[in-house]
Amino acid sequence: MDMLDRDLLFLVGLVFFPLAFVALVSAWADRRFPWAALILVVLGGLVVGWAQFTHPGDGYDWRNVPNLLLETAARYWPR
Repeated sequence: MDMLDRDLLFLVGLVFFPLAFVALVSAWADRRFPWAALILVVLGGLVVGWAQFTHPGDGYDWRNVPNLLLETAARYWPR
């Protein structure tokens, strides 16, 4: 296992996008600028982009994200 697990970072970056949507809706409802949503989108994009471009081969295939989630969870699940 690498020090920086690329698969885990990719999945964490994907989690940032729904959180950004929630922050955007919250800011819109309160009539304020969506700073948190903007930060989450930028961080998520950077992390996902880094993992995608440094992945050996052609990068991640979006159709395999559920399998990637299960494989990554199995790697970190205590036995």
